[in-house]
Amino acid sequence: MLPQVPIQPELSLITIFVDAIKTLMLKKKYNILLIFLLMALFSKAQEQYPNDYFISPVDFPISLSGTFAELRANHFHSGIDIRTQGVEGKPVFACADGYVSRIKISPFGFGKALYITHPKGYTTVYAHLSGFNKAIDAWVRSEQYRLEQFDVDLFPGKNQLIVSQGEIVAYSGNSGSSQGPHLHFEIRNAKNEMPINPQLFSIPIKDFIRPGITSLRVYPEGPGSLINGKPGPSTFETAGWGPVHRLKTTDTVQIAGNFSFGIQVYDLLNGSNNKNGISKYSIYIDSVLCFEWQANTFSFSESRYINSLIDYQQYYKNGQRYMKSRIAPNNKLSMYSFPGNRGIFTAAPNVVQKIKITATDGAGNESVLRFTVKGSKVAELEENPKTDQLIFSYLTPNNYSNKYISISIPGNCLYDSINFTYSMSKRLATTCSPVHQIHTPEIPLQEYFDVSVKVDSTFKNLGSKLLLAAIRPGKSASSAGGKYENGFVKARIRDFGQYAVMADTTDPVIKAVNISNGKSIASQATIRMRISDDFSGINTYRATLNGKWILMEYDAKNQRLEYQRDDRLIKGDNEFLLTVEDGCGNSASYSAVLIN
Repeated sequence: MLPQVPIQPELSLITIFVDAIKTLMLKKKYNILLIFLLMALFSKAQEQYPNDYFISPVDFPISLSGTFAELRANHFHSGIDIRTQGVEGKPVFACADGYVSRIKISPFGFGKALYITHPKGYTTVYAHLSGFNKAIDAWVRSEQYRLEQFDVDLFPGKNQLIVSQGEIVAYSGNSGSSQGPHLHFEIRNAKNEMPINPQLFSIPIKDFIRPGITSLRVYPEGPGSLINGKPGPSTFETAGWGPVHRLKTTDTVQIAGNFSFGIQVYDLLNGSNNKNGISKYSIYIDSVLCFEWQANTFSFSESRYINSLIDYQQYYKNGQRYMKSRIAPNNKLSMYSFPGNRGIFTAAPNVVQKIKITATDGAGNESVLRFTVKGSKVAELEENPKTDQLIFSYLTPNNYSNKYISISIPGNCLYDSINFTYSMSKRLATTCSPVHQIHTPEIPLQEYFDVSVKVDSTFKNLGSKLLLAAIRPGKSASSAGGKYENGFVKARIRDFGQYAVMADTTDPVIKAVNISNGKSIASQATIRMRISDDFSGINTYRATLNGKWILMEYDAKNQRLEYQRDDRLIKGDNEFLLTVEDGCGNSASYSAVLIN
């Protein structure tokens, strides 16, 4: 019998229907009418998506480099990444009639992104663009000049930028945090902005390849549980393919007590070598569905729960992402379409159970891993003397302080309760405080928490130049932000690990790429500059020609600013001025007279 672990109602509405049917069956209350009513509600809860409403956003066969909800750092991928044959500038088409409802431009994230709202209640998103069509581009540029800002978040009116299905609305690119030319494409529910898997709308994507299940991890759950006689997790490499995956070295795993699973899996698509994510992960025990994760849609507010879905410790140590079945107490991810007993199972002594784990991609291709679990006797526990442990609960706010540091962790920040640890080591040559070890970075967090770190008296005069830094052994320290106040640097952070106060007193660096003082630029189409900062990062920049603001597009990943020639360049001498400021108020400027 499975352990009776309470199910949180936040997991999904579908779960309520499933649990109700299971309860009726277990109690042998065969009210057929009620069961059929619940099944009808369940069916209605499975939203149907139109398969002939949207056309492809590109005019060439779609090949993907990224799939919906695949596992990324701290988030699920919210759309599909369409390969653009390694180049920028491919036409991007409106997938249906509608109006441009939002245009967001940023040096980071989606870069240049266009949002189109459609009459049937959906919004399509086109991101990492290089530019827009003439009408949209003219309106955007006028708004950027009105606001004197490159990065903008604009919301045109319903009747301002109307588009038709098949109309060119933009051009593909590599803007923002993109790591190569491609089109990021999304379909969202217009009411709640939740992204939906575009493959549910029958957009043509060639995929006949089954996912690959590369390895299995089995975890002991609770006191006395053992995996092959050991109290820790065991990893099993797999062999085979598609419907006939198997464990490479054995077909049976000996388990005592409660346990859970984790799989390492990837998907391949036709015409692409990228290892992408799957859409569904199911576990059957003796042919009974006991757990299921399915990625049809999710909310952006829950995307960080990915760190609880995966074995975060393995990911932090080895970069490997195992999708776990165990659902931590404070994991509220809605993708669990069948959470079962929160993904925890039981092996009874001498009982053999047939396990089937399936991995399914967005096109419905399925792979299966089969093996056997044989139960054994739970280990007898030795009585350990009580030790002083500081328990941080996932249910309530938690606090820790001494004269050097104050830590305040809100409720719902942790996925599970922890035995909190803290230590302090001496100041480094580069720091303005001792180094504080706040628990361990192998434990992920859902929300931010507040920390205040005392500054050594020698450095208090630096004031606004002080900030909190994350110290990573073997890597350069990175800014965690914060502000100096009354002898402490106060910051909000989202990761455990080592932290110390550091100072940033160095000005940003400005380098001219294709201009110099007195140079004739009459034949140039652009003015290009490079800007960088060694620690706190670029905060603001402002460029002017003859005293008036000009639009210089900022490509943060390449540290590049670029101005495209327009009528703001006058005949003869032009005074160019660029001023850059970092996160600690350090600034630099560059000026030149340019001859046109």
